[in-house]
Amino acid sequence: MTYPTVVNGMDFRDLVFLTGTESSTDTFKVAKAFGKVHKDVLRKARTVIGQCSPEFAERNFTLCHENNELQNGKPQPFYQMTRDGWTMLVFSFTGKAAVAFKEAYIAAFNWMADMIRQGVANLEAERNAAILEYMKEKDVASMSGRLLNRWGRVKKPQLLARIERIEQHGQITIPGLPQ
Repeated sequence: MTYPTVVNGMDFRDLVFLTGTESSTDTFKVAKAFGKVHKDVLRKARTVIGQCSPEFAERNFTLCHENNELQNGKPQPFYQMTRDGWTMLVFSFTGKAAVAFKEAYIAAFNWMADMIRQGVANLEAERNAAILEYMKEKDVASMSGRLLNRWGRVKKPQLLARIERIEQHGQITIPGLPQ
């Protein structure tokens, strides 16, 4: 499935990043995408977080700080958020641009989820292929070991004895000569 990811010339896949195995974003990226001042987005995020259950807020919003060179190294707060946190925040925005943005951003999160699933599926397929090869090679080695054991203990002595008997019977005895 393909997802629309570009709205008004902005590729929203650039606004989603991977945290462990989860897709995430932050209030800086949201402010940039909406052309808003970060402090306004931060204020809106705090309002939304205050209206959510504590469990939802804790699971989906993480307060972080970044040193800001413009403020003489003073730590600047921002929120890192999951897809659900982003959805809760951005869906509180209104207007035509917000709707277009929401559609594209949802598509970007879905694209990232597909990439994660595809990566997991590829690893699973690679693992299964390696296990299958291991099992086949183990069977070949086991069969080879049994055949080598059979050769050394049974077949080789039988065949050598048979060859010797044939050679002895094939010797022509000339009368009068010592044997």
